[in-house]
Amino acid sequence: MPESIPVHIGLMGHIDHGKTELARALSEKVSTAGLDKHPQSQQRGITIDLGFTMFNLGEFVVTLVDAPGHADLIRSVVAGANIIDAAILVIAADEGPMLQTGEHVIVLRSLGIDTVIVALTKSDLVNASQLDIIEAKAKGIMKSAGIETSDIVRVSALTGDGLDNLRATLLRRLVPRERNRSGPFLMPLDHAFGKKGYGTIVTGTVLRGFVRTNDMISIIPLGKEARVRSIQAFGVHREIASAGDRVGINIPTIESDGLKRGDYLCEPNSLKVSTKAICRVKRNPLYKGKITHRMTLSSTIGMPTITSEILPFVKEAEVPVIVSETDASEFEAALLLQRPVGIERGMTLLLMRTDLPPNAMRIVGSGTIIDIPSDIRLSKKRIRKGTVSRIRDEDTLVEGLASSKEIAEKLSGSSVRSATGVQGIIKHAFGTRGVVSVVFEKRVVEMEDILYERLVEEEYQFGH
Repeated sequence: MPESIPVHIGLMGHIDHGKTELARALSEKVSTAGLDKHPQSQQRGITIDLGFTMFNLGEFVVTLVDAPGHADLIRSVVAGANIIDAAILVIAADEGPMLQTGEHVIVLRSLGIDTVIVALTKSDLVNASQLDIIEAKAKGIMKSAGIETSDIVRVSALTGDGLDNLRATLLRRLVPRERNRSGPFLMPLDHAFGKKGYGTIVTGTVLRGFVRTNDMISIIPLGKEARVRSIQAFGVHREIASAGDRVGINIPTIESDGLKRGDYLCEPNSLKVSTKAICRVKRNPLYKGKITHRMTLSSTIGMPTITSEILPFVKEAEVPVIVSETDASEFEAALLLQRPVGIERGMTLLLMRTDLPPNAMRIVGSGTIIDIPSDIRLSKKRIRKGTVSRIRDEDTLVEGLASSKEIAEKLSGSSVRSATGVQGIIKHAFGTRGVVSVVFEKRVVEMEDILYERLVEEEYQFGH
């Protein structure tokens, strides 16, 4: 009998639009915090954390990743989107698309999730003409996010209507991510807890490679190693877990209190820990705010979300030069992270403004980690301004660029430009008061401002 293919489907949508009830109707087994088992979820009546449930579908074993719909829990939505192959976007037929509906679509698109199926839940509560209106709105949202074709399925978790159609649509549309089973083992944690008689259990989706019972693994960024005592997948004991598998792993020698979402289990010495990164960013065209030097953002790198500062820069003769602000659709930037995280080249990145209100577009952009330097060293432009004091046949005398003859002599050979853009070269010092002799390519006028630019390399740390 061929082995089932693991796939992961995100359930995204606004609060109270029926995600958890849809998961309940589809699922056969429940994992960590699935179906709102989290105590606060039960108290508040809403999903507040990622939930995981499972069902079989043809050749696939499907893990449903139920992400919170509340605006304040966008970080959990992003964490869920980082481990899924496809998504069901849930829209309640009696309410229609909401602001978070569009925000969730942007998250999915930014992280490369192209297979998105719309489920119009609670379709038993409205008539056919109202369903047509909501369906048209849903198509508009998908198209505005760059998804030209999308299946829209009308369902009711209460009556069961449409569920078979949804399953058939999923089976037709599912294309699992290509799994890297040969690389070093890597699994981000989404939950960690202690269990009596077992010790610490961590749960997650294996992103790369494989792990066996009794293997030694590292916990990053904690910096500790542990031996895998046992592995389970939805209650079934396993000797091995490989890329694509959703599993719980027992590591009894590590205290669960020291672990958090976004930590990694990995092959020893395979993952870097850093508070610095260089990234290539694609701006979200729906974000209309500024992107400025040392702006504070929430940066999701892989699965963890970290408060960070962004430093956009441009390359000038291969030298990275800081810019105070950028409106480019794509750019490179340094990221300064508030705390160490596990990180590697090629990890996906999502930048958010969680300080903005829920009715504003908070997703700034997405991108990729392209380098992990030990230090962030960027150059700043320093500009000195002088003034033309005398124009002679052979040169022009400029004062104010240097405060002494010694400094003026050090500027010899440097390029300058006039306020009107005429380029010049400083030839030598003139006199003892810091005046310099400049030869310009075209004539300038007396008293015109002359600018001397130089690059000064600086080292950057978070918060400084």
